Amino acid sequence: MTLLLDTCIVSDAARNADAALERWLRSQSPLDLHLSVLSLGEIRKGIELLATAKKREKLRAWLEHDLQAQFAGRLLGVTSDVAREWGRLTATAQKSGRPLPVIDGLLLATAQAHGLTFVTRNTKDVDRRGVAVLNPYSTP
Repeated sequence: MTLLLDTCIVSDAARNADAALERWLRSQSPLDLHLSVLSLGEIRKGIELLATAKKREKLRAWLEHDLQAQFAGRLLGVTSDVAREWGRLTATAQKSGRPLPVIDGLLLATAQAHGLTFVTRNTKDVDRRGVAVLNPYSTP
């Protein structure tokens, strides 16, 4: 199964926040794990909002070198296919009265356009949207 990791999964893994998540990630083939360039932006935003300059510098280096190297060849951008899928998903969400935040919608659209399963712990925001979703925190 090929997977698109949500920003929260990458952030939790970087912080070693959950042993079960670490085990789950180790059980996956690295070549099956993909990341959106939008997650790079969300992570960078979080880094820039940190109060401590030393921590910002350390995390910038991790983002610019380690994380991007880890996902080399598996960083996915917003293509015209992704944009069209985003339009479909967000229109459907709006019609159903369950609006979809822009970044979440673009991440889901990226997964759908590339035939990937979206991996997140925030399933309440993205379930029942017609995209395959997996929560590694509830996966045995």
